Amino acid sequence: MQQATAPVCPAPGELGYTLPAHYYTSQDIFEHEKKTIFARNWICVMHRSQVAEANQYATVSVAGENVFVVRGRDGVLRAFYNVCPHRAHELFPEGAGKAKNVITCPYHAWSFGLDGKLIHVRNAENVPGFCKDNAGLTPVRVEEFCGLIFVNLDMNARPLAELAASLNDEIRARCPDVDKLVPARKLTYEMKANWKVVVDNYLECLHCQTAHPALVESIRMETYKHEVRGIYTSQVGQTRSGSDAFTYDSDAPNTDFAAYWLWPNVTLNVLPGDGNYGVFYMFPVDADTTIQHFEFYFRDATPTAEQEQLIDYYKNVLKPEDLSIVESVQRGLKSRGYRNGQGPLLVTDDRTSAIGEHGVQHFQQMVLDALAA
Repeated sequence: MQQATAPVCPAPGELGYTLPAHYYTSQDIFEHEKKTIFARNWICVMHRSQVAEANQYATVSVAGENVFVVRGRDGVLRAFYNVCPHRAHELFPEGAGKAKNVITCPYHAWSFGLDGKLIHVRNAENVPGFCKDNAGLTPVRVEEFCGLIFVNLDMNARPLAELAASLNDEIRARCPDVDKLVPARKLTYEMKANWKVVVDNYLECLHCQTAHPALVESIRMETYKHEVRGIYTSQVGQTRSGSDAFTYDSDAPNTDFAAYWLWPNVTLNVLPGDGNYGVFYMFPVDADTTIQHFEFYFRDATPTAEQEQLIDYYKNVLKPEDLSIVESVQRGLKSRGYRNGQGPLLVTDDRTSAIGEHGVQHFQQMVLDALAA
């Protein structure tokens, strides 16, 4: 794999550059990312409501692996590879539902408890050396974090609750009832752009003045701060009620726009008003395609008039603006005219600046470090 020709994070006083263009267009690099990034880190896969009750399950794809998450009768959340250890048949079809107390493979009827332990195998008593204790389902790490479900294929990974403890504190300070919110609306987009282009775009507001005039009008940009905090970043600014984007009561518990990116590919947004929470799930498909779900969570599944206005702004204004940006960038990354295949990163000494590219720089260096590990 080709290495960066100019550093993303240079020595102090020197200019940094973006990742080379081929990092965004190469299918070989994308396949390597699946192994070194998506199979080794905490990936946000769903809202807790999908598996809130005993026996509820949902299947997900992580780094090309088919996984299911299930809530046991004991209330414990668990995750396993969606494959029978006997002859590799999938245990659940794609989707979600409510499992019986026993998971039965549809091929040879091996049965497992919701804890993954093998319960029954027909004719096993006549097979010398067979041991049920060694034939359970293969587990996957799973955690519930700020109302969301994360999985990690790396069984030795540090707990997300430990890695992102301060993020948990920040979100709960702005949205104390985050665990009680329910899904109200889901918007889905197929973006003809590499997942890193989508993250890059989220991690700076240098483009906001040009590309998002309604957003800039809605936020007091003189208060806007963008800070890097380890495996996440925060972008926070005071808002103006009555704007195209945000309308809320003067006594609303949160009047800030607070946007958090969490490594590698999810953003958690605490929006102005009472109990407004929006999550961008970004699921890479290949080097040139990303599926993005934007889900809104409110106190009630039926949005208020103000919340409908918020949804309408994201659906009909902000999202089309960003979609046009990232797809244009993906096309431009393949141009011979993109000089040297790397662009300069505008990073100043002010690492909280609303118009700095320090968030992009931080993310891209994390990508390089992960690929080299």
